[in-house]
Amino acid sequence: MTTPLGQELRRLRLEKKLRLEDVASGTGITIQYLSMLEKGHRKSVSFEIMADISRFYSVPLDYFVEFIKEEEQKQQLSDVEIMLWQAINEKVRDEIYFKKGNSLKGIFAKLFN
Repeated sequence: MTTPLGQELRRLRLEKKLRLEDVASGTGITIQYLSMLEKGHRKSVSFEIMADISRFYSVPLDYFVEFIKEEEQKQQLSDVEIMLWQAINEKVRDEIYFKKGNSLKGIFAKLFN
């Protein structure tokens, strides 16, 4: 499944009739990484990589912000996922900082029983 950013990167490349190899050569980013970006397999992208892509396609860096924001909005956690993360974080905090336990196994039993 691709992402809004991946779709736009592919659109820009195809609009200029370029191959991934051409983009890789012009940006210094590997073909594999560029392919992962276009396909949506790479969720986070560093500022440096986006700056290289921006320069290559001659578009302002902030042009890509809307596509990244759109992705972030789609990746909202469900209430159950938020509850689970909060419980895990609390348990980890207790185990690491307060040495109250020695395992995370119990957290899952409590949540799903």
